[in-house]
Amino acid sequence: MTNISIESAIAEWTTILGESGVVAASTAGFGASTTGTKRSIPAVLRPENQEQVAAVLQIAQRWQVAVYPVSTGNNWGYGSANPVENDCAILDLGQFDRISDFDPEMGVVTVGPGVTQGALREFLDRHDGNYLVPVTGAGPTCSILGNALERGYGITPITDHFAAVTKIEAILPDGSLYRTPLSELGCAEVDGLFKWGVGPYLDGLFSQGNFGVVVNMTIALAPVPETVTAFFFSTKDDAKLEALVPTIRAVLRALGGTVVAINLLNSQRVLSMMAPFPEDKAVDGVLPAHEVASLANSHGVPAWSGVGAIYASKEVAGAARRTLRRLLGPVTDRLIFINRRKITVARKIARVMPGRLGTRVKGMADTLAGALEIMHGSPNDVALALAYWRSGALPEPGQPKNPARDGCGLIWFAPLVPIRGQDVRRYITMIERICPQYGLNPLITLTTVNDRCFDSTVPLLFDRSNPDAAARANACYRALCEAGQIEGFLPYRLNVDAMDILNTSGSAFSRLTSKLKAAVDPNSILAPGRYVPRIKKISEV
Repeated sequence: MTNISIESAIAEWTTILGESGVVAASTAGFGASTTGTKRSIPAVLRPENQEQVAAVLQIAQRWQVAVYPVSTGNNWGYGSANPVENDCAILDLGQFDRISDFDPEMGVVTVGPGVTQGALREFLDRHDGNYLVPVTGAGPTCSILGNALERGYGITPITDHFAAVTKIEAILPDGSLYRTPLSELGCAEVDGLFKWGVGPYLDGLFSQGNFGVVVNMTIALAPVPETVTAFFFSTKDDAKLEALVPTIRAVLRALGGTVVAINLLNSQRVLSMMAPFPEDKAVDGVLPAHEVASLANSHGVPAWSGVGAIYASKEVAGAARRTLRRLLGPVTDRLIFINRRKITVARKIARVMPGRLGTRVKGMADTLAGALEIMHGSPNDVALALAYWRSGALPEPGQPKNPARDGCGLIWFAPLVPIRGQDVRRYITMIERICPQYGLNPLITLTTVNDRCFDSTVPLLFDRSNPDAAARANACYRALCEAGQIEGFLPYRLNVDAMDILNTSGSAFSRLTSKLKAAVDPNSILAPGRYVPRIKKISEV
């Protein structure tokens, strides 16, 4: 790629998109990343319709200038809006914010890439949509479509967000439109009600792939149940972990469909939500064990805390509470149930409590309220405060949090871990051994993605203003991946600097995906390097 090619492509893009549709990355607010990643981005392209997307890709093919599509660009902890490789123009799909084809009876809706969690919640509220938004902790400004394509998950009834995708429309690298066979044959409605369609299932190529620009996605929504009750449990004894883990599996199997997901958090992860980072007590950026124990004791934080929700009718919810007490009781020190009414009562009590105690109770009630609203399918940015624990400036009250813009240092390590006590212990030992070597605190969450497997999220938090700290955090991620490969705990999702983990030469996966990529994108102009090995020449694959 030459400067002449880039300049020529930009000139043609400007012709079809207008001056306002082709802007510099710095002007558009792109380029910042919580991972510390920096890329050379020649331009940000802002198409307004599918025809313009097709034209953009055809120009990219003609001049062999790569483009990298993003939905909202809020892919925090994985690269934000940065491409895998340098010199890719960003294809900003934020203006594709249309919500269409909502069927309130069937509970399916079609969204564009720019539709955020918050926008879908507002739409459903306006249209009497008695359904839950598939929320995540990333907050209301993040894309529904982008999260589903990255196979994100949550703790509302449809935990696996790509599993909820029933239909995809995409612009292929040559500018042609991909639609599923049933829709092509005139049965678009029933196509949106059944995920698998007919014939080979090709929609999966667009999930963690670079085979097309997804411009519309139909998803199934979970209906609002009669009751939503959060439950919280904990154990002060770390030695109970091996017994607690299989009990979580037993809960999911006994209450499948009623309790759909459970989060398990270590003490440091809980402390990161409750107190500012005590910089003066850290040694080389890491809190010593005795300081963690002291902080945990002062805040009443146990070794392990868990949270889940019951989605059910009143009668079924009552039976579920009894089952939870029976199963979790022997392996926990505390099990409590919280709903909106109890939160309201706690806030009223906090108002009449004196001084520090009242402040503490109010803070706890506010945190619980934020968690409960997420369980109700209403997005908020309560969980997003984690990104600011080690660096970054919180925005003014009322302004949305944006960790990339605000200077936060965050890299997510998100490996899969079997729901077995001995495997979880091996995993915890690995994290606690490696993270402190790089000046990072081992903050650990384990979230069930089914009744067999956890996805763990470990936020590698660092001072992004310090290049050495950023380098250590990225080195830590690599060390975790290397150790995880040996132990059997690799990520379900990769950041833009880690795609080479998949590019193992000679593997059947690499050979097949490279051949498919060469067939639809021989010049590799669409998101080169993203989950699929970089193609240099067709003859090489």
